[in-house]
Amino acid sequence: MPLLQNKGKLKVAAGAFAAVALVVGIVGCAPKANMGNPTPVVTTPTSIPEKNSFGIIGTKSWKDQYPNQYNSFMENDKNPWPRANGKGSRNAKYPEMVTLGKGYGYAKFFYEAGGHTSSMYTATHNGRVNEKTKAGCLACKTPDVHEMAARDGKGVWQLNMFKVAETVEDGITCAMCHENENPGKMHIERADWVRALGSSINKRSASGEACGQCHCDYSMDPVTGEPTSPYDNVEGMTPERALKWYDDHNYVDWTYPETGAKMIAVRHSEYEYNYGGDHGNHMTQLGYDCADCHMAVKTDEKGNAYHSHFWQSPLKNEELLKKDCSKCHKDLKAEVKAWQDEIYGRTHQLGMRCASFVQNFVAGVRAGTINEADMPRLRQIQREATFYWNSSYAENSKGAHFPARFREVLDRCEALLNEGDKILGVESSADKFVSEYDPAKEYQFKETAKQYYDAHDQR
Repeated sequence: MPLLQNKGKLKVAAGAFAAVALVVGIVGCAPKANMGNPTPVVTTPTSIPEKNSFGIIGTKSWKDQYPNQYNSFMENDKNPWPRANGKGSRNAKYPEMVTLGKGYGYAKFFYEAGGHTSSMYTATHNGRVNEKTKAGCLACKTPDVHEMAARDGKGVWQLNMFKVAETVEDGITCAMCHENENPGKMHIERADWVRALGSSINKRSASGEACGQCHCDYSMDPVTGEPTSPYDNVEGMTPERALKWYDDHNYVDWTYPETGAKMIAVRHSEYEYNYGGDHGNHMTQLGYDCADCHMAVKTDEKGNAYHSHFWQSPLKNEELLKKDCSKCHKDLKAEVKAWQDEIYGRTHQLGMRCASFVQNFVAGVRAGTINEADMPRLRQIQREATFYWNSSYAENSKGAHFPARFREVLDRCEALLNEGDKILGVESSADKFVSEYDPAKEYQFKETAKQYYDAHDQR
């Protein structure tokens, strides 16, 4: 599946990622080592391929030395980004985002994610982007932009996204997660993520940290535009501490147009829900990391073990379920479904209630019935309640990674809405929410994004 082909430079994004070694040991109630599987062995390259103009070794260049990793990565083409109008639209399914995110890109367009192999295409063709979109949006789509920033300074993050996209040569590649010249070693390409991990950088797994540099929450630095995570160490990676960090550093993603609330959007904070806080979640405490669960161990025709780079739910890995998960879980699939039904169901209900609160707030502003002295607190409630709802909504496990933390986050959201209702004197509820989703507008936003891309494409 071709991605973005600017000036004939950008090749198919294929990560020839080297195998991640598993730590063998028995921790807690569940043995981490799967004794039924051989353990992948880290290998160093026999030769160093040619680098692209950014100093990055291109995607296909590792194909011959790491064929298993390369070929399995290409299987991510099986997860195509939905292109048809309405198909895969999260805003159609969860219209509370349209109300809660009004004035921001996610309210215009939010589709289910595509595979890693479509990174640059989804970044440049989605309906959130326009002529004002900055290059910071490419931070998790290509290592080339990080090398550009290292070479030319942080001003790169403020450049026009489409113009920068014309120049990059690869999408997601080996160099996002592995050392450029030695894929046998893990690597963090995103400089701010190293800062965010802080002194705790050696307290979690290297492979998990490599995944976390993109599967984390972040906002754009108000001065440089650099994608910046709201943490200074792993222990501080919890939603309530993230919100405090944003408050302390005066971060605002956008101002809500009708209430003046200073809003923060949450991006897929999977790392925090797995590793964050004093101890991380249950799986982290048992010694499992992202690769153990989402990168199945495979064996090629020669008997060589490797981690598949076709990322899937661990519930699709029957070998893992049988040899590891069944030690403690009689039916993990049923347990996960129960967690997700409870937590994501509640997330949806609270999202609609939060949107109902915002609609009540807007109505009060329009009618002039709100005491001016209450406005600062109401704006803060809108900022915080929406943040907590978004923290649950944007995390892609839908509650499975850390059920207890999700429940705590949703409790915080609910408590804030209760306070807001008392101030407004109007009850908010999911069944009083009025959807503002318009599929025609969503389609137009997408077509406009395509026009911006086409205007910069010089093929």
